[in-house]
Amino acid sequence: MNNFQYYNPTKVVFGEGEFGSLGAEVKALGDTALLIKQEGPLEEMGVYAEAVRSMEEAGIRVHVLEYITSNPKLSKIREGIAIAKEKKINVIVSVGGGSAIDAGKAIAIGAPCKDDVWDFFRREKMVTEALPMVAVSTISATGAETSCHVVVTNDEEADAAKWQKWALHDAHAFPDTAIIDPRLLASVPKRLTAAGMADTISHVIEGYFDGVPDNPVSDRIGEGIVMTVIENERVLDHPDDLKARAALSWAATLAMSGLQDCGRSNAGFPAHWIQHAVGALTDSSHGEGLAVINPAWLEFVNQKHPEKFVQFAERVFGLERTAGMSDVEYGQAGIDALKAVFGRWGLPSALGELGVTEGMIPDIIQGVLDSPETYVFEEEMLERVLRRCM
Repeated sequence: MNNFQYYNPTKVVFGEGEFGSLGAEVKALGDTALLIKQEGPLEEMGVYAEAVRSMEEAGIRVHVLEYITSNPKLSKIREGIAIAKEKKINVIVSVGGGSAIDAGKAIAIGAPCKDDVWDFFRREKMVTEALPMVAVSTISATGAETSCHVVVTNDEEADAAKWQKWALHDAHAFPDTAIIDPRLLASVPKRLTAAGMADTISHVIEGYFDGVPDNPVSDRIGEGIVMTVIENERVLDHPDDLKARAALSWAATLAMSGLQDCGRSNAGFPAHWIQHAVGALTDSSHGEGLAVINPAWLEFVNQKHPEKFVQFAERVFGLERTAGMSDVEYGQAGIDALKAVFGRWGLPSALGELGVTEGMIPDIIQGVLDSPETYVFEEEMLERVLRRCM
């Protein structure tokens, strides 16, 4: 286990009916809010009307930024920053999935400063302040509601092939408060639920297989998160099962809260950075992309460091190990079991299903290499992983 520092200042308000506390939680932070709305069914479901009502009853002036899409775009972030400055917003409220929450984080960071918000993503400027923020999560996936990460797609170029999907990691990006109400998740369709489950698992296993030994607490937390997600897969056929929704919600939050990363190498999220390059080109689902990329990446890692893969196969899947089976072979059996789970959930098994063509591979590789992330990729390795995903 490596030495570590753990910090997570986000207050979590969790449970059925807790969405009703939104007004009080926002009022504790400010009196003029910018509500971030995500595209999708939440408007028709009355979720945003309920949010506005709760805040207005608490005496909060509410302004709105609408039409946040998946893979939130820089152009929309800048629009939100302009509104925040003009209306003297003093608290950001995001209600939606990871895209709405990341958009809110970027606006919270960009609104108080004179610099362009993209300078922070380019690592040209350091974040020094941010507006207070409340994040209401409506899908179990990114864990953005308690994380310090922000992911935005720069859509400045007319040619979408040149778009950049980059992440910022900064303590100012932690929301002040996260509200997680399983009732809000009951309408999430099967496909998005499954993609979110794959995303949650990915947040665990990209750090879990780092090769750092003697880290039993973090390992057990990570394994427990993965097992909880798999054990609650019944939600895919019973979307209104609020007990399953609650378990998946807390699993997703813990997976990205930093807790299960304590003592790890924390070199980065390599499958995520590859997916970001894929998503920038195709605007495809983040979780679905990870369901393809992560197993392919892990197959190469297993070849070099199979020890933790052996542990994973044994503890998570309880796989039988036949006589003469090598560590690499047993570790691969665990990866195959994970791929089978993703297949059972109806997730894609090849990037071609997400609009990726062979001709895009050079651009995807370049997109990964151009990213400011600190993980060191080998170009040859990237190409091998991507071709295995096709």
